[in-house]
Order: sequence, then structure tokens, then C-alpha cells
Amino acid sequence: MKYKDQIRIEKGSAISIFCDRVLASFWKIWILILLCWLPVFLASWPGVFVVDNVFQMKWYLEGTVSAHHPILHTYLLGGLLEFGKSWFGSYEAGMGIFSILQMLFLSSVFAYLIKKLEGTMSVRFRLICVLLFSFFPYHPVSAFTATKDTIFAGLFLLVVLETWLLVCDPATFFSSRRKMVSYVAIVFLMCAFRNTGIYIFIFSLPAFFIVCRKYWKKVLAVALCCVLLWGVYTGPVYQLLHVEKGSSAEILSVPMQQLARVMVNAPEELTEEEREQIAEYMPDYALYVSRVADPVKDNFSAKLFEQNPMRFLRLWVGVGLKCPVIYIEAFLSTNIGFWNPLMQYPDPNTYLPYIPYFGADLDQVGVSWEGQIFLEKTDLLPGISEFYAKMTETGWYNRIPGLCFFYNIAVAFWLIMAGIIYCIVKKRYAMAVPFCLLVGLWGTLMLSPVVVFRYGYPLLISLPVVYAMCRSRL
Repeated sequence: MKYKDQIRIEKGSAISIFCDRVLASFWKIWILILLCWLPVFLASWPGVFVVDNVFQMKWYLEGTVSAHHPILHTYLLGGLLEFGKSWFGSYEAGMGIFSILQMLFLSSVFAYLIKKLEGTMSVRFRLICVLLFSFFPYHPVSAFTATKDTIFAGLFLLVVLETWLLVCDPATFFSSRRKMVSYVAIVFLMCAFRNTGIYIFIFSLPAFFIVCRKYWKKVLAVALCCVLLWGVYTGPVYQLLHVEKGSSAEILSVPMQQLARVMVNAPEELTEEEREQIAEYMPDYALYVSRVADPVKDNFSAKLFEQNPMRFLRLWVGVGLKCPVIYIEAFLSTNIGFWNPLMQYPDPNTYLPYIPYFGADLDQVGVSWEGQIFLEKTDLLPGISEFYAKMTETGWYNRIPGLCFFYNIAVAFWLIMAGIIYCIVKKRYAMAVPFCLLVGLWGTLMLSPVVVFRYGYPLLISLPVVYAMCRSRL
């Protein structure tokens, strides 16, 4: 045997031994991912605390929690930071505990996914998944970023995975009460960590009923449990906790951007009354930025809108009929990163970081935030910290040809579209249910006020399931 052939065989044996010993065990996969993330976390102690978290802590400490952000996340983050302050003398300690728990959760979801693919996907594919989850920069950084989106992403991935397994073997699923209860629980938690989760689930229900029509009564029971549980949570539970209602402005980012763009670019197309009405609703319309709705949205008169929603609707429709092209431009400019695979980030047209790494500070959010909580970041491993900062917030990854596509949510979306087409061609119609969850999430992203990585992160980490839906033997 030639020396090179012997080396090749030995290398192949080493990989096989690694796969047999690690990929066969959920616990070993979990520990491996965690060990790979640990140096990044130490380099970024105590984690990434962003502007949204400053708002949440303000509400938590004042006892005026708002439904603007998922209250379960606000209470979890606020409670742990306050625990750190009480027991260890610093909010940073509490943030460190939060980061560790979130890392444990997300890494366990990834390990569970890889283990579940055993027997249906090749060892090579599962090994690639392990390596990507362990070493690709935005996975560990997302794992200790304190926004609601990280926990939502893990829960969304679980829902997509379990839905795929469900439609592959509905008889086993619907014969198990434990499986149905578990499914209801993860759907509810997914909704609890992003307010749009319930709409994503409802969007998938028509396909759910069609694909599983043989078990339609049990599908109905599962659907009703999810919806009713959500209704109790956002009704009596919110009232018991005195949760303040979120601003209606949050669902109107697209109409506001469209009206503001018309006012800035083509005011001559409007009547005096229309211009006055737009100024009433949006006094800061002149601050319009094509990529971010926040400058216009921040001072939107939600009270005026809630007094007579139809008045705003008539204004929006009327202006849209006069300026349909500007409306389309405004819509596609705000959400461009969710459909254009050629977009590169960071985007100079937005002041928000695409992937935050450094966290919030007073210079970023303004002097009006003095006295609020801002955490001190300590780079315990400066070299590693600098590398991960470059590979996330500062956008150094754009210098490496092709790498930027791995950061682009639109690329993930078009891969999902390719998966849908493939399944239609191969007559894998049962895959319509998990695909509806993915398309439903993307639909909510298209209504977002800005394109940031964390919004679309759930789509990206769901790609292994998409590939399995297309290629697995189930």
C-alpha cells in the first residue's frame, strides 16, 4: 500500500471514530458546541446588552412592563440582572448568568437538531452542521446577545423541526398525547418570545389541516389549545401583571414609511388636507430614512390613530392610489435585506448595527438615557474579542469573497424558496406545513421597521431542516 493511501485511510478512520463517538450522543454534541463557544463568551463578558434591553430594564425596574417587547423575556432578563446586582453586586454578573443560560438553551437546540437528523441524513452533513454551529462567528455571538430574538430563534427551529417530523409520521404523533402536549408547549413559548409568533402559526394552519386531514379533529384540538393558551396569556395574565399595551405604531412601519416618502419626494401630488393629516400623524416625516422606520415612527401619534383607525386607513389608501410607485419603492427599500441576496452589511444607510457586538452606550442612544442601566463590557481575551467584533458588527467578513452570503438573510430566504420548488417537483406535498411556518416568518420580516440580522436568524438556522425536508429518506 502506498504511503499516501495509508494516510488517507487513517484520516478517514479518525473522522469516522470522531463521528461515531460524538455525533451518536446528544450530550457530546451539546458539550462540544458549548466548549467552542466558551472562549468567545469570555472574550465578550458579560454578553451583548443592546438598546432594546435598556428599554426593557427601565420598564422592569419601574414596574411598568410594556407588551412592546415579549414580557416573558423582559421578566427573565430583568429578574436575572436584578439577581446579579443583589447577590454579586453588579448587573454585569446578572447579565453573565443570563448569557450562560441562553447559551445552554441555544446549544442544546442545535444538539437536539443534529441528533434528530441521525438516520435520515448523512454523517457528513451532520458533521458539517456541528462545525458550522460551533465555529461560525454569529452563532456564539447570537447566543449571548440579550435580545428576545435568540430564544425565539431556538424555539422557532424546534417548531419547524417537530412539524417536519410530525408530517412525516402523523400516525405516531397523533397517537401520543405527550407529543401533542409538547408541541403545544413549544408553539406557545415561540409566540411568547416574539409577539408575531401566533400569526406565523395561524398562517400554517390551512396547510396543517389539509396535509393531516385524516386527523383533523386532533389538528383542531392542537390548534385550539395553542390559540386559547395565547388568548389567556395575553388577556387575563397581562391584566394580572398590569402589562401596558404596546404602541400601535409597531404594526404600521410600512404605511408610515410610504406616506413619509411621498411627503419628502412628491408633496405636490397631495392635497393640502392630505399633507396636514400626514403631519398630524407623523410630525417627523421630514426625518424619513429609506432603510429605517424609527425616525418617522418614534413620534407617531398612536393616540390619534387609535381614536379613528379608518381615517388613517383612508389617508393611506388615497395617497397610495396617487403614488403607487413611491409606495412600492418605500416598501422594498425598508426591507431590502430580506429579499435582495446582493445586499452587503453593515449598511451605511442605517445607524443600527446589523449584528451588534459592542452593546449599547450613552453615545449611541442619547443623553436622555442618563441614569439608565448600561453594562460595562470586559474583553477578557482581547485577541478573540477583536476577531469576533470584525466578523460581526464591523463587517470585516465582506473582505472574504463569498463569505458575505452566509450573513445574508435574503440568501436563506431564496434557499427556502428553492426547497419549496424542489418539494413540489418531487411531490412532497406534506412539507407544505413546515414551509408555511418559514414563509410566514419571512412575511412578518417584510413588515419590519429595519433589516437586522437577529430578525432573520431563525430562517438561517432552519436551513438544515429545509435540506432534510428535501433530501431525507423520511
